[in-house]
Amino acid sequence: MSSDKQYDVCLLLEGTYPFVAGGVSTWIHNLIKGMPELTFTAVCILASSKEKAEYRYEVPDNFVDPQIVYLHDPIDIQKNPFKKISATNIEKLRKFHYRLDRNDISMMKDMVELFRHDKYPLSELFHGKKAWDVLVERYKPDSNDESFIDYFWTYRFTHLPIFKMLPLDLPKAKVYHTISTGYAGLLGVVARVMTGRPLLLTEHGIYVKERKIEISQAEWVYRKEDERMRIQSKLGAFQTFWIRMFEQLARLCYDYSSAIYTLYEGNRQFEIQEGADPDKIRVIPNGINLDDFLGLKPADHDYMGQTEFAVGFVGRVVPIKDVKTFLRSIKIVAIKIENLKVYIMGPTEEDKEYYEECVNLVRLLHLEDVVEFTGKVRVTDYLPKLDVIVLTSISEAQPLVIMEANCAGIPAVASDVGSCRELLEGRTVADQALGPSGIVTKVADPVSTGEAILKILTSPILRSKMSKAGIERVKTFYKESDLNETYLNIYKDYMAMEDLE
Repeated sequence: MSSDKQYDVCLLLEGTYPFVAGGVSTWIHNLIKGMPELTFTAVCILASSKEKAEYRYEVPDNFVDPQIVYLHDPIDIQKNPFKKISATNIEKLRKFHYRLDRNDISMMKDMVELFRHDKYPLSELFHGKKAWDVLVERYKPDSNDESFIDYFWTYRFTHLPIFKMLPLDLPKAKVYHTISTGYAGLLGVVARVMTGRPLLLTEHGIYVKERKIEISQAEWVYRKEDERMRIQSKLGAFQTFWIRMFEQLARLCYDYSSAIYTLYEGNRQFEIQEGADPDKIRVIPNGINLDDFLGLKPADHDYMGQTEFAVGFVGRVVPIKDVKTFLRSIKIVAIKIENLKVYIMGPTEEDKEYYEECVNLVRLLHLEDVVEFTGKVRVTDYLPKLDVIVLTSISEAQPLVIMEANCAGIPAVASDVGSCRELLEGRTVADQALGPSGIVTKVADPVSTGEAILKILTSPILRSKMSKAGIERVKTFYKESDLNETYLNIYKDYMAMEDLE
């Protein structure tokens, strides 16, 4: 992208808005919509052009000219095949990796400038003699028991996306704002190095933590319970390779960010553990538009005479949301409550194999007449008919669905991850005095989840108290207008800054 046009804010987004629906995307959408006086653009990182990039949101008028980068699309590696890496630059590559292994990121600026100004073809970076020698040197053939072929392909799969990010032409902006570390965070580092403009980072879920969970669940990773069945596993080393890469990308983003924002104290502590400067981090809780949810559930709802019940699950049908635990908990509820309807509201296409497994589990549990997969819907169309919202994620930050349900007067059952306990039991003394607006359960525990759902549905007085507590909690502590005002002031402060070193 070559243009003299300058935007107020350039968002750096990975697998999210406006092409993927979800809590983070909704947060971004509402943030942009709440600041019509600013002009936003974005670099949107998606997996592959084989998947259609269709807007999942009606984007505001002040969101313009988004640029799409496909992470895993093939690249013409023969372009400029005769350009060779100089001995000076290959030594820079060697020193950079040596220092990075020791958590020294002081040469990152050298790497960004090397890739942007010299733009070596990928054929040279992966098959050139000098680059090959560095790869073999890092493999340490005299002491490494792992397969070199596996090492080579792991290196290629992890580094190809990085090599694609480094030379990208980015939109000109007064402020760059990445909503994760990872590859989007790396683009933020590039923007900071090349433009000198401030880089802001907001983490909802901690990227490194979520990637670790995904890697641990990947089919190519041995489970702990299999440890006794094998003498040696080569996969452990490559699992570590992937995790280490994401940790290093996070450290780079933390270091180059002018400021770091996150949703609750637990996230802040994890960021510090991963190398972030505590003085840079500020906790800014999420917020929602109260007008969208207040009054959705009638104030005179008859809890006492109710004989039919509806349970909702809002989220993508993917492993990290642990839909299977939810379904098993519903089986427990369905045994006790005859007139039960369950809605699973969220996209099903992101992990089609997992979705099919969930559909099969519904059949296995004989819940076909109880459970409905709605796909992506307007949650406000369903909230009025719901009696409880359930969240069984194995990782969350500060889920909007709990705030939305509580604001509508609907109690929630949520696994003890992220800030769910704060949202349902209160964060401060004044917040806790309102009383619980739901029940927190153990992670991946269908029994405790099912029992919690039953407790709320079968206890009219408790449900009424939780409903009132939730409404008051969100009205007092989680207003979207407060969030937007906070970020608008942040943007204005950093937009006014001179270029940074």
